[in-house]
Amino acid sequence: MDNKRILLVEDDPLLLKLYTDLLTGENFFVESASDGLTAYQKMKQGGWDLVLLDILLPELGGIEIVKKLKDDQEAKPNKKIVFLTNLDQGKEIDEIKKLGFEYIIKSSLNPDELVNKIKAYLA
Repeated sequence: MDNKRILLVEDDPLLLKLYTDLLTGENFFVESASDGLTAYQKMKQGGWDLVLLDILLPELGGIEIVKKLKDDQEAKPNKKIVFLTNLDQGKEIDEIKKLGFEYIIKSSLNPDELVNKIKAYLA
């Protein structure tokens, strides 16, 4: 799993640091974005093995980013996008499912479970 490129999009500074430390400790290359516009620009460049994308972000939400990338002729592909959320139901979850994406409920996983889930997505 070495050298797998992960873009972590999270606006909560504590979670951003926790997830970054956790994933770099597993020898992943991790880059981050803490707002929707920065995330969009990084995702548009493509080449990420996995994008962990928060739903609720400043400036541009995760679902909006995915829709905008879909319509962007210049956007380069990313291998896998998985939404990060504390929501387990509601219109956002319905929309994610409708768009064909998976999601991880942050509050229901301990660090080991999160790493195992991420490794499974990258396998």
